[in-house]
Amino acid sequence: MASDIRIREPDGHFEGPEECYFGRMLFTPDGKQLVARGVDRRAREGTLGIIGFWDVSTRKLVCTRTLPEWVAALVCTADGKRLVASCWDNKVYVFVAPKWEIEQVFDYDPPNQTALELAILPDGKRLLSPNAGNRGLRIWDLNNWKSTSLAKGGEQVEALAVSKDGKRFAVAYLDPIAEIWDAEKLQVIGQLQLKTDQELQGVFSSVAFSPDGKTIAAGYVHKRTHPVAIWDAATLQRLHTCRGFGELAEPAEALAYSPDGKLLAACSGPDFDKPAHIIIWEVASGKLLYQFYSAKQGGGMNMALSPDGRWLVHCSAADSTLRLWDFEKIRREIGK
Repeated sequence: MASDIRIREPDGHFEGPEECYFGRMLFTPDGKQLVARGVDRRAREGTLGIIGFWDVSTRKLVCTRTLPEWVAALVCTADGKRLVASCWDNKVYVFVAPKWEIEQVFDYDPPNQTALELAILPDGKRLLSPNAGNRGLRIWDLNNWKSTSLAKGGEQVEALAVSKDGKRFAVAYLDPIAEIWDAEKLQVIGQLQLKTDQELQGVFSSVAFSPDGKTIAAGYVHKRTHPVAIWDAATLQRLHTCRGFGELAEPAEALAYSPDGKLLAACSGPDFDKPAHIIIWEVASGKLLYQFYSAKQGGGMNMALSPDGRWLVHCSAADSTLRLWDFEKIRREIGK
């Protein structure tokens, strides 16, 4: 079963407005709503950014919020009461639940920049954001929305991840190195390195902590391959290299651990006219357990797993539909 790749029909859909195409998505912490950012092409002039909110139980679209430009990144606070969005108009928007109305809007710092990634520490008091322009990393105080520079400009930040206990966060660069930070001292305490024969090779594309904090997974690009590796979070030594994506694939930009930390899922979408490829590995061994194509075409590298591990959701670049699969059912089928 692990070696076979075929289209797996979804177990349901989240339908979005016509002429709207969605990218990255997340579940609210309670798992009751799915939130996705995208583009709204219904505007007479230009293209607007859009955020869609769906009820997971009914799979109905609850509301949408339109922004002046494309939405670059989204993150939800740990209590699920607020959603923070960075936009290509160089502003940050804060939406408040349950109706997801705009609570406040402020200019991004530094000016004329935007954040390509966002991550909120579990204490709910601090926000991490890398800059698109000067490529620095900043930390925000969510009480007064003031920011402080943590790292000077360098390579572009490709991904952020925060450990569940909030003690560490990872910064993956378009570089052979990902930094591991102490979240309290705000200091780099280690690195993940892409080494082959003692030479640094490849660049990172994604990063994620396991729920128990014992391992760190990261996608990367090495020559024409796009593996995912698993590191020991204590020693920062590589444990496994997980393969399965072909040479025509795009880097794995979406990673998701199962809630028990035993499985790791990743998604890659090669082209608009080809299907997206989803793979599930066993964390303990790095073994490929199951893989499937999400649809006949549409690509898309975006995927999310619900907090309870029940639903796996993927969005295609070809339409406004977000497809979901019963992840618990897949686990039963593969005996994991």
